[in-house]
Amino acid sequence: MKNVLILGGFGFIGTNLIEELLKRDFYRIFVFEFKGVLNRFGERITVFYGDYNNTEDLEYVFKNYKIDIVFHLISTTVPATSNDNLEYDVESNLVGSIRLLKIMVKHNVQKLVFLSSGGTVYGRVSVNEVDEHQHTNPISAHGITKLCIEKYIQLHHHLHGLNYIILRVANPFGPYHQSDKQGIINVAIRRALDHKRLEIWGDGSVVRDYIYVKDLAYIMSEIIAKNCWNNIINVGTGKGYSIKQILQLISEIPLYLNIVYSPAHKYDVPYIVLNNKKLKSLISYKPTDIKEAIKETYNWIVEEMVQ
Repeated sequence: MKNVLILGGFGFIGTNLIEELLKRDFYRIFVFEFKGVLNRFGERITVFYGDYNNTEDLEYVFKNYKIDIVFHLISTTVPATSNDNLEYDVESNLVGSIRLLKIMVKHNVQKLVFLSSGGTVYGRVSVNEVDEHQHTNPISAHGITKLCIEKYIQLHHHLHGLNYIILRVANPFGPYHQSDKQGIINVAIRRALDHKRLEIWGDGSVVRDYIYVKDLAYIMSEIIAKNCWNNIINVGTGKGYSIKQILQLISEIPLYLNIVYSPAHKYDVPYIVLNNKKLKSLISYKPTDIKEAIKETYNWIVEEMVQ
């Protein structure tokens, strides 16, 4: 049995990851989360509530339990908000991550999985599919901070032997997503069901790689099972869809979308699709068909709304 600590475990991705890890019956799961966030798993996991940016709160877990693997899923900002307060983005995310690394070294925890951003660390690109060797030139504070955290993780590998897996994740969607600030698929479905307008920044031509969160949770579980340490890995489908194409797929559920177009944001990358050949060389992975995944997302949202 391995003791796995998930930082931000009750969020969108963390909840799906816990479900996947519980299926495998090989992990004791510990979660560090902010106070008041819903625990859907009861006594099947061990929970610690605290402030991620408070050293004493965070270190308490490592002092009292032998942690084998850490999943770092916490991010206090999203691309749409990271530019609003640059100091807060750096202090809460970058400094917090450096503090985490220091604590891990102190308590001899040697394995870390970090969720970076495949949508923002690369910036504007001129290739059809971006692989892990592409130059990184982020145009948002979110991407800059994610990239800085990557570099500090690699520094701790060099200085202290920390084993890491950095996942540059495409645009995830699916069950347990609650944000109204990002995630076009979930947001659009909810707006349609609530009979609210859907605001689109730009003309809908922005192209993204969308990954079903259940696939992402499977991938995150497989990469530690296969011991894919000390790798930076793109996690996407290798297929791109414009926002207009995504909205068309959602309308075919069928749902009526009341769309309003607004000026584009300067921090939005116009096109990004992730090359996933490295991922497929490390684990067995076949993406869920996007139409099927959108329908499953719709079913989950409808079920949640009637509860």
